Amino acid sequence: MIADKVICVLALFSLGFSVIRADFMIIALYLLLFPYLYLTHRWHAVFHLLVSSVVACCWLFVAREQYGYNRELLVIAGYNVYPLFAWAVGLFGVFLIYAHWVPSFRKMTFMKKMAFFTLLYWGLLFSSEILAYRFFNFRNIATAQYAGLPLLDCIHVPGWMKAAYLLNGPVYFLICEVLRLPDPNIGMKKHALTG
Repeated sequence: MIADKVICVLALFSLGFSVIRADFMIIALYLLLFPYLYLTHRWHAVFHLLVSSVVACCWLFVAREQYGYNRELLVIAGYNVYPLFAWAVGLFGVFLIYAHWVPSFRKMTFMKKMAFFTLLYWGLLFSSEILAYRFFNFRNIATAQYAGLPLLDCIHVPGWMKAAYLLNGPVYFLICEVLRLPDPNIGMKKHALTG
């Protein structure tokens, strides 16, 4: 769907390519997802968005001291809101992309689906981190003293955070699977058949 692609572009603009502050852009994008999902008849996707929000909240609770950027961003009660909304939108976005492709692989085993999601997540995570760091000069100065991932030179954080970055996506996927959340595009597909 074209609008899904626009959301991805807007998420990239939140890195600082737009004239709007990154934090305001990602918060607006997050809030606009709710009416967008309603208008595209994807009510089930709201559950995926809520799960990604809970995962993002848990992550920020653990790592809040590790986020401080080289630009002015909104901080509420000691929590930088940019990573909170970026993680929620990012995890949700990866699942939407994954869900568009999975119907082609209906007979895939759970482990293959997990591997597919994880590879997709890592690819998008590394791409966005590299773009943010190298092209948009979006730097987390709170952890700037740490080396990035070998060869990629991104994710400049302590080792435990690197591990969490790599695992946040698979954990989110597992939670969605354990909760047996329906395909986030199911409402749109049903509406297309009946409309």
